[in-house]
Amino acid sequence: MTFSRSKKALITALAVLAIATSGCAGIADTASSAASSAATQLADGAKKELIKQVCAPIKDGTINAEDLKIVTSMVDAVREGGLPKEIVSALDDVAASGDKVPADVQARLVAACDNASA
Repeated sequence: MTFSRSKKALITALAVLAIATSGCAGIADTASSAASSAATQLADGAKKELIKQVCAPIKDGTINAEDLKIVTSMVDAVREGGLPKEIVSALDDVAASGDKVPADVQARLVAACDNASA
């Protein structure tokens, strides 16, 4: 009877250990998933804020000298920020235009902002 009792105890202990181990793995997976989700949400929020800052000066559809200064100061941040290629390309063209931004370049940046904000 002693052998049978210790065998039952061993089986019970192994079952508890198996449940505890799988429970810990599940908790770790859940925590990892939550952290990843939070990081993604933070990155998405940062991108949206950067788009908002880039597009704010030109929301009226024109780019004056002050707007141009603000927008061109953001070129590096936009390139590094993982924003849509359409915005990066249009902003590069605006910055390369100098003091006189052609109407079609302005229109491309406005359209890129509209598309990114939608």
